[in-house]
Amino acid sequence: MPLPPRCRILIFDLGDVLFSWSPVTTTSISPKVFKQFLSSTVWQEYECGRLSEDECYRLLGEKFSLDPGEVRQAILDARTSLQPDDAFIRFIRELRGEADGALRIFAMSNISAPDYAVARGKPADWSIFERVFTSADAGMRKPDLCFYKFVLDEIKAKPSSVVFVDDRSENVLAARSLGINGI
Repeated sequence: MPLPPRCRILIFDLGDVLFSWSPVTTTSISPKVFKQFLSSTVWQEYECGRLSEDECYRLLGEKFSLDPGEVRQAILDARTSLQPDDAFIRFIRELRGEADGALRIFAMSNISAPDYAVARGKPADWSIFERVFTSADAGMRKPDLCFYKFVLDEIKAKPSSVVFVDDRSENVLAARSLGINGI
């Protein structure tokens, strides 16, 4: 992946970019409904650290007319399915090595604190990142522009010097609206 001439900073999303997972669970909750969980305002509040796990499961249960215990099990199943994309992570490590110190690499993800703890426990090379920015720690999430501005400020970078990689078009478009090179 050749970088635009001025770009010396890469920011990657975690889910569905550096990690894969499955919405198929051992519960009666269909993958379609599970993905609806992830698009709900309840989940967004949970990702920003404004709800506990128990509150999240209870509120999702209420919203989707499901038992909170079944919601919990579905989330646990999805966490268990989380797997790093070793080939892509190896590519990033090699890219950083070839740049000879001229490339900074970060992650920026909408992820709850418990889900991030699970991800960090997976056998992945986390040393490729100078820093990982999570919605849970920041209290804000993509595609909210304030999250991108926060990250840019923290890493002391101009938007034009950054390439942002995400699987969701709304997140890429938000980055681009600030002058970040979004893929």
